[in-house]
Amino acid sequence: MRHLIIFCVFVCGYALNAQQSVSIETLELQLQEVESAHERLKIYSQLVENYLGQDIDKANTYNKELQRLALETTNTEYQGCYYFFSGRLLKQASKTAALENFLQAIPFMESVQSNYLSDVYFEISDVYSVFSDFPEALNFCLKSLRFNTDKEDAYRIQRDMSFLGYLHDRMYDFKESIVWNRKALQIAERLNDVNGQAICNGRIGMAYDELAEKDNFNTQLFDSALHYNLKAVRFAKEAGNLGFLRSTYSNIGNSYSKLKRYEKAEEYTIKSLEVPGFEDRKGVTLVNLGKIYLETGRYKASKKVLDSAMQNTIIHGTRKYQLEAYYRFHELDLKLGNHKSALENYKQYKDIEDALLNETKTRQIAEMSERFKSVEKEKELAKNRATIAEQDLNLQQKNIQIYGLGIAAVIFSILGYLFYNQQKLKNKQLKKENELKDAILKIETQNKLQEQRLRISRDLHDNIGSQLTFIISSIDNLKYGFNINNEGLNHKLNGISNFTKETIYELRDTIWAMNKSEITFEDLQTRISNFIDKANVSSQGVKFLFEVADEVPQTLSYSSVEGMNIYRIIQEAVNNALKYAQASQITVHIKKDPNAISITIKDDGVGFDEAAIEFGNGLKNMEKRAKEINAVLTVVSQPNTGTLVRLRKS
Repeated sequence: MRHLIIFCVFVCGYALNAQQSVSIETLELQLQEVESAHERLKIYSQLVENYLGQDIDKANTYNKELQRLALETTNTEYQGCYYFFSGRLLKQASKTAALENFLQAIPFMESVQSNYLSDVYFEISDVYSVFSDFPEALNFCLKSLRFNTDKEDAYRIQRDMSFLGYLHDRMYDFKESIVWNRKALQIAERLNDVNGQAICNGRIGMAYDELAEKDNFNTQLFDSALHYNLKAVRFAKEAGNLGFLRSTYSNIGNSYSKLKRYEKAEEYTIKSLEVPGFEDRKGVTLVNLGKIYLETGRYKASKKVLDSAMQNTIIHGTRKYQLEAYYRFHELDLKLGNHKSALENYKQYKDIEDALLNETKTRQIAEMSERFKSVEKEKELAKNRATIAEQDLNLQQKNIQIYGLGIAAVIFSILGYLFYNQQKLKNKQLKKENELKDAILKIETQNKLQEQRLRISRDLHDNIGSQLTFIISSIDNLKYGFNINNEGLNHKLNGISNFTKETIYELRDTIWAMNKSEITFEDLQTRISNFIDKANVSSQGVKFLFEVADEVPQTLSYSSVEGMNIYRIIQEAVNNALKYAQASQITVHIKKDPNAISITIKDDGVGFDEAAIEFGNGLKNMEKRAKEINAVLTVVSQPNTGTLVRLRKS
């Protein structure tokens, strides 16, 4: 289960204090004195900014005055400001309505290159991230970054880079998330921005935690996660950012829990609970504490904490945390042997999970409907404008006809010429519009395919992965709860448990491939190396060599299908050597031929007579995978001379 991802929008603070009250009073006094329309527009915008965080009604009132005066004076920049402020006012209640206003602000602000433009791009990126529309979110965040880079606005450059890291984290690209947040951290340190340093360090820590879990709970990566999260705690305290402090304590507790260092996990989870406020979010932290007590055998304490967690989720209506509480109750009942109660709690868990999924789907459909209606309104407005323009043109033509017959011929000739040119330009424009529509359709199709791949991979990770883990947990609990002494049954249960674990590893490999549109040779090399390292640990008496020739270009890349099939062929060849060859050494060698990449898997085992045996499913699967990616697979073996498997991919 992933960490609760915390992100921060870098906007002005709106805490009530004496200094801000004076600022508002001063602005309202100035408003009574100034006559210049431009100065009044400027003061209106400042008042909206000041009231946004403390008095929504007054912010709305001044924003309407801003719109009225901007329309009267046809001031483009402040018309854009009106839509920008409207989006911020609506953001909490309706993300779709907010997005509509932000998008309407763009043409006004782009025409004058308003200083607010990057903030509009950033707000749009934030809303798209909530909709899980990550390609669009990345697009607008990069626009904001380019704008701020041109303006040399270091504070906002840092904000954008850190958010780009957050977006990559949400797309499971944790290494890229670390790259962006490290760049942002360097700027935050140069600016002495304490809150920015807290957020960047925290996001780097969370990314390392995810990488550690993906890499078979790599302790070195967990050390990195803890290092950055502890730095985030120090800076969050200094900045007074209690919300981020509370979440970071909880994240540290989760990391220690994964490392099975439950004493430290308990310490930091309790620290998270001790941060004042945020009562509506403490349900999930209480669940984490209950899980720690459960894992350390303190079942009574676990039940007491989980009861508090359940009560908190009911009071505050946080059903997603209630979902986790039911699952932990289910685990506790299994430990105590209360199988009937465990089943009931698991049913409650699944019922809430299904209900939340249906609510999410319903909300997404409603949001898409609103967005569709918005687009239809824009089309209707454009159609009306075209009709009015056509009527104006007809009126002009009728007026022209009033002039004398002598001038009429000349005028008609000119109009004909203009009409011809206009039609010519219109045809060109239509052609360009059609080309643009085709390009947009192609991009949308690619984005939808990417979203679908991400969605499927998340479903595989969250649903199938958790269910396989549940099977392993249930088998272990069966052995513990029933004290099974039957050696054959124990062997069978161990076999099922080990098979399920192998299935989880294969599922992770599949998710790894699905999350990438292409797989670099560097990624593939790392994956092969990890597999061989694991095989080396689990295989006694077999020496492994993995060699990559210097001439193999690291910039080489494959499609996700090609990369996955190459990896599976190597995996199958190594496993065959381990199972059947009785080898003392297995070598995997990758080199570059003139026109292809050659991958050789060689062992010094017993070998076999190719003419005397029929290829099994393993070798047939390897041949099928090679054929799918237009590669050539060769298997050479003789009794007592070992076996060589060579894959050539051009």
